Amino acid sequence: EYGICSNGKSATHHEYDFAQKNQLPTLVCVKGDSNFKRDIAEENFLKSIMEDGHTYSRFKNKEELHKLVRGRLISHIKESYELSPTREDNKVAEGTTAVASSFDRQRLREHDITILATARINALAQGIDPDSRKRPRPADREQLLLDRGYLWFSPSTETLRPTAAGLLLMGKDPSVLFTQCRIQLDVYLGLTTDNVAVLADSIRGNIPDAIDQIINIINRNTRKTPRVVGLKRIELPEYPETALREALVNALAHRDYEDTSQHVITEVYFDRIVVTNPGPPVGSPSLKRLESGRARSRSRNPLISQGLVFLKLMEERGTGIRRMRKAMLDHGLDMPKFEIDENCFVVTLSGPGDDLSRIKTPTMEWGGLPKSLAEVLNERQRSILELAISSGSVTNRQVRDKFDVVRDTAYRDLSLLCELELLQQVGEGRTTRYIPKIHED
Repeated sequence: EYGICSNGKSATHHEYDFAQKNQLPTLVCVKGDSNFKRDIAEENFLKSIMEDGHTYSRFKNKEELHKLVRGRLISHIKESYELSPTREDNKVAEGTTAVASSFDRQRLREHDITILATARINALAQGIDPDSRKRPRPADREQLLLDRGYLWFSPSTETLRPTAAGLLLMGKDPSVLFTQCRIQLDVYLGLTTDNVAVLADSIRGNIPDAIDQIINIINRNTRKTPRVVGLKRIELPEYPETALREALVNALAHRDYEDTSQHVITEVYFDRIVVTNPGPPVGSPSLKRLESGRARSRSRNPLISQGLVFLKLMEERGTGIRRMRKAMLDHGLDMPKFEIDENCFVVTLSGPGDDLSRIKTPTMEWGGLPKSLAEVLNERQRSILELAISSGSVTNRQVRDKFDVVRDTAYRDLSLLCELELLQQVGEGRTTRYIPKIHED
């Protein structure tokens, strides 16, 4: 179709004119054969392309278009930069083309944008254009989402409607149209499904809200262990939130939504959390490469994945598994385990089991000191505070010996730390020592 005209030309025609004016490399692809009857505006457009010295390639379906575009891009890069794809590049391309789904780009015709949550519309628009005002005008906000493919304009009804990706990222309840989008969350007391389930819930809602809801439920139904971090007493969760979020984001971004018979399942057991999503890993990487975090980043649902990047729930570089591994190890737990089970991708986060002492205290970032307070201290005073925290206490003699200062200097440093309520003095005379003053979180 030629498209809706603006100043006598369609958007595609304007884009073509812009490319010619700026002498940009141009690849023209036309769907359908020469017998297809086209309107006059489109015939004139194709005629002008030929007059400009371009040829155009024809295709019947998206598979042919993928191969066509890739082939022409390879030729252009080789001619311009003398670079050619490696055997591994070709393998990756074949895998990506094979799994790319059109699900998230499909246009929804049953509902307009009233099916979307206003807060999520604002969040995605702000993510697309961080430099825009915090509360952009509705028209500007909708234009951003329209340009990125999360909305589309219906000429017949003259309304904006969501695409599938827009519904999953901003919808109040995407399962109204796609029942496979609900997430099953089960919490068991024991080690298997034979044990009592204290919770069996069906989570409905857009992807960002669903992730937050699942994280909150898991935190309420797993154990906490008290620790002193710097100068604060806190309760550490049984599982690192970063790893949980990465596992859930991975499942919801890369699952096979065209499989309407299955949904993402999250199971919480006494010793582990298991996240299962329909569809094998994108591009069929080996489990060994996945576990090492070296698998190439590919996306089955590119529009959904890009939206999660805009919302800062996902990174473009494909670092999710590496972040998950690091979070688990830093927490004192084993690395995540991956497996394929009946065409589903399964991620297992092993917990501490009976040994909560395995959970590591986070690396101290100045014990949670406000920046303004940390800047009051000089390097020696910060080192004295670190010594008191690591040793449990510090004395005037220790400060003098370790930092090579006189008694009065050591006394002034310790007094300042007491005034700032970072240390407190205990004992008198020769038994005087200074201990960290712990603050409840």
